[in-house]
Amino acid sequence: MKYMKYPKCSTLLAVVLLLLVTQQGFAQRNPDKKAAEEAAKKEARMSLKEKIWFGGSLNLGFQSFGGQSTFGFGVAPMVGYKFWGPFSAGPRLSVFYTSVKFQGFKSLSLFNTELGIFLRAKIFRGFFLQGELANEWIQEPDTNAPIVDNKISKRRFTRGNQYIGAGYNFGGGPGTGGSEIGIFYNLAVGNDLYTTEQPWDYRFGFTYNF
Repeated sequence: MKYMKYPKCSTLLAVVLLLLVTQQGFAQRNPDKKAAEEAAKKEARMSLKEKIWFGGSLNLGFQSFGGQSTFGFGVAPMVGYKFWGPFSAGPRLSVFYTSVKFQGFKSLSLFNTELGIFLRAKIFRGFFLQGELANEWIQEPDTNAPIVDNKISKRRFTRGNQYIGAGYNFGGGPGTGGSEIGIFYNLAVGNDLYTTEQPWDYRFGFTYNF
């Protein structure tokens, strides 16, 4: 009965050695697996970086007519994400300041703010088509309101805008800067029978990584 224990001990020893060898094998493979995971994460970060592009425009205007003069300045940043093929989408913000001066009255400061989302498609080289849905908070002179302290009052309202347009991007590309021009038609203004505002919006801006 004493000698019957040796085969059992040998079997147990063999199992322990097998487990040690297997564990060592996993330990040796883990660094490779970790390196592969880190490489995949790095590639994903680079891919995301390549898919995001930035743009923006500066607007400056001045006009004078009929005893009225206006000066305006605005900025409009935007961020796009290339989600599939030639298509990209993202948010766009526009802030525009206007100073209006009527003859015989104090100057009036107006702020227009617009926030929306756009969808853009490259169609050929730098040419692109773009559509936008946006909400605009508008201030304008209210000449029908009572005049207090020789100053014209403001009228505030909100409007939903829908733009369709096209443009051309010069010199854009991955990791490089470029400039672009575009012309857009605001359907909300074009269909408004009670406004004298022009529905056409001309834009000149800059892009990076587009």
